[in-house]
Amino acid sequence: MTEKFFPRAYGLTDQKDIDALYDDWAKTYDQEVTEGGYETPRRCAQALRNFLPTNKPIVDIGCGTGLSGLALGGIGYTDITGTEINPNMLDQAMKRGIYADLRAANLEDPLPFKVGEFSALVAVGVISAGAGPASLLPMALDKLAPGGFLCLSYNDHTLETPDYVDALSNAIDTKIVDQVFSEYGPHLTALDVGSSVYVLRKL
Repeated sequence: MTEKFFPRAYGLTDQKDIDALYDDWAKTYDQEVTEGGYETPRRCAQALRNFLPTNKPIVDIGCGTGLSGLALGGIGYTDITGTEINPNMLDQAMKRGIYADLRAANLEDPLPFKVGEFSALVAVGVISAGAGPASLLPMALDKLAPGGFLCLSYNDHTLETPDYVDALSNAIDTKIVDQVFSEYGPHLTALDVGSSVYVLRKL
């Protein structure tokens, strides 16, 4: 029987432990999330499509094995760059052939691109409990030029974690961004887990 990693991911807080988990998970990640009914990549792609033309350059932050890039390409986006901190996941993403560019990230440089380089940043399940820290949210917003978009998702576990909720609220309350889209819906349907999808516009 194939080992299931999702329960382990939600319980981790140390970044080194999270990185080690994704090393082990890379080869079976797609199978597990597909069996779980993974809806968030599709929902994020559809949300962003409401605000950004498909010919604009976007970056898929923490692209993992490329499932989010696959959803973005499937809805018509053609200029997609992916970044990923885990080399095993990055290898899987490369095999898909859907990214115009793939860049290795690391803890010292988690967002390896220039300010204003992309019209939109997409973070599907990346700024979330068991993945990347809440501090990634303001860092990502700093990389956007005014008028740029950040599309991100918070699963149920993340929505119950104050650091992430506070980071989002602070960005909105301090007028760094305008929240132009918010929708709660299915994340992993087979596990009855939901997620909120947000689109933020940099002011």
